[in-house]
Amino acid sequence: MARSIRFEETVEKAVLRGPAEGFEEVTQEISIRKDPLTGDRCRINIQRARRPKQAPKTLGELQRLVEESRKGCFFCPENLERMTPKFSGGMPERIVVGRSTVFPNLYPFSPHHAVATVSTEHFLGLDQVSPAMLEDCLTACMRYLRLVFEQDPRAKWWQISWNYLPPAAASIVHPHLQVLADYRPTPAVARLLAASRRYHRRNGSSYWRDIIEEEDRIGERLIGSVGGTVWIASFAPRGSAEVMGIVPDVSSLGELDPGQVSDLATALSRVLSGYQSIGVRSFNMATFSGPCPGGDPAYALNVRLVSRPIPSPFYVGDDGFMEKLQQEPVIDRLPEEVARRLSRAFAHL
Repeated sequence: MARSIRFEETVEKAVLRGPAEGFEEVTQEISIRKDPLTGDRCRINIQRARRPKQAPKTLGELQRLVEESRKGCFFCPENLERMTPKFSGGMPERIVVGRSTVFPNLYPFSPHHAVATVSTEHFLGLDQVSPAMLEDCLTACMRYLRLVFEQDPRAKWWQISWNYLPPAAASIVHPHLQVLADYRPTPAVARLLAASRRYHRRNGSSYWRDIIEEEDRIGERLIGSVGGTVWIASFAPRGSAEVMGIVPDVSSLGELDPGQVSDLATALSRVLSGYQSIGVRSFNMATFSGPCPGGDPAYALNVRLVSRPIPSPFYVGDDGFMEKLQQEPVIDRLPEEVARRLSRAFAHL
């Protein structure tokens, strides 16, 4: 049923007389793309990557940020025991798996909201985040979520997310994930579930398996696979350099077995290494899980990452009026180019 997937693209042209061309007419192409499942639109103009940005780039600013934030960091091993909160209500005080520790978020926005440190190191470059670190961290996150669910079965909407460095809204530099168990889905998850179920009713097949089959056939945006996970550069991205991972055999985080957690950890490490190779230094990641314990044939657990600006004292944000208010992202990287570049990280590791 993969032929039910439609990649809709309209190419529009803007004509102007540019000063760099002696005011001769120049044409720029704007690709308007629709997400094959939800119909959400984005606009892509790769020329926008060349636009001048008056915010100065300060060499060494990231290193200064790392060194300054290291002093008294709550999440570093020498401070974590006395400076981070503990769970209550029958939970273990903290959950430790290898180099990762899970503890309550001191300022939660969910009744069940925890933080999971990725490693004992205060700072990691994206190519330094190993599969073993991520496997420890994801295993600790899953242990927390399952303990919560045992005590509070209403908390069936799980998510594991990551803001990496201040441009991605991380308030602390030390690498850490956010782990939530909610009583209702986020609007994004609700829309994906509804659209997946409509597709399943209409076509008698899973959109997520069909998109994998179709992207594999086309070969333009497929990045690679690790075990039971498949990684694609999104046709109509929500942010720059968006990468989507799909676990087609499960619909929720609650169904993941240890082998699948290991596959996710290895694949995420490769994506981050690929990000490093194309100049990404800051990113957001989120999981989009169906309700736990799972078992929805129309849906598949998926993970998305988007790049964010390089840390500096002042930078040009990538979340302007089109993204924040009109909800139509403007993108300056072609997904096909992102896939080509990141696929090397999957091929060589």
